[in-house]
Amino acid sequence: MKATVGYLLFICMLAFATGCGSSQRGVSGKKAELVLGLWEVKAIHNSNESGYKETPPGMFKMVLPDGKFMNFISTDEGAIITVDGTYRLEGDLYTEEIVNSFNKSQEGKHNPLQIKLSQENFMYLRWFQPIDEFGVVQNRWIEEIWQRVRIEDLEVSNVDLQQELRSLLNNEEVIRQVVE
Repeated sequence: MKATVGYLLFICMLAFATGCGSSQRGVSGKKAELVLGLWEVKAIHNSNESGYKETPPGMFKMVLPDGKFMNFISTDEGAIITVDGTYRLEGDLYTEEIVNSFNKSQEGKHNPLQIKLSQENFMYLRWFQPIDEFGVVQNRWIEEIWQRVRIEDLEVSNVDLQQELRSLLNNEEVIRQVVE
């Protein structure tokens, strides 16, 4: 009898420990589920420059349900992972814990980003950049507009992006440049 009670207690403790461990790495909740997936950055604004600038195509962020993320770029020679690690989402704060980065000054750091989701297809990230990838002191805020990558008609996707940019920008020329 003691052995059976001890065995059941052991199983309960194991189940509890496993459950606690998985909840720390996974994501839950409506907002957390909306963050999951593949995103492509469409425009960036640096606080020390005027307005949003278009970004070259092929810069992606993959946010996984197990609490991991990776940013990568697609080049003519192939894909390159630029940063990876784990993340936490707490309210309007998305914090990346950097494991590997081409910007070595970021490795081992916690990078807090303000996050805003618009519709189900757009994510805005705002973060402070003390030093850039070349070791140059910047001390600036960076705002990024990310669009979810979906299987869809590219023209429809561009119309959605134009509408989203119009909610932020007044300059039609800048909107046209970002979308094209």
